[in-house]
Amino acid sequence: MSAETKPQDAPAGALAQIPALAGIDRAMALVERAAMAVGALAILAMGLLVTGSVIGRAVFNHAIPDDILLAGLLVVPVVVLPLAYIQRADGHICVTVTTDWLPERARALLRLIGCALGIAFFGAMGWFLFQKVPAEFAQGLYYDGQLDVPYWPMKAVFAAGILLFVLRLALSIAAELFILLGRDARPAASQSE
Repeated sequence: MSAETKPQDAPAGALAQIPALAGIDRAMALVERAAMAVGALAILAMGLLVTGSVIGRAVFNHAIPDDILLAGLLVVPVVVLPLAYIQRADGHICVTVTTDWLPERARALLRLIGCALGIAFFGAMGWFLFQKVPAEFAQGLYYDGQLDVPYWPMKAVFAAGILLFVLRLALSIAAELFILLGRDARPAASQSE
């Protein structure tokens, strides 16, 4: 990835030219970088947990309690928190062999439809999950194990990551609408890819 296409260095494309959205985009970028950092820390914590558990088994014949459960729960922030950052960077895996020949406005329309479908799918998933969090918190539900790890924290992290992703998708829709209206402000590097 070149310096021009890094999300933290590149202008936000069309959003940078819409004054009302430029500030929101900058604020979102800060939150997205923080969420990405938390996801990276979760990977580090997962590695330390697994390493500590292996060493504990080998040296002390005793693993870290609920190590498998905790490692599984740490997958949630690793997967969900970087989604908005990746959307901003246009870094999702996609197949463009059938769309590369289309004009930019047609591709913008397809990206807009994809973002709208993403909002519908991920928004519904996040909403239904977030509705469960208060009840699980109030009931004190927890995973069976030595540590009695509660259900709600990782579900709240999941819902927060999905909310951030849905907000970024909404900003992406605004950028695609800007392109559809004929005011293409995408960086030249991303147009040629």
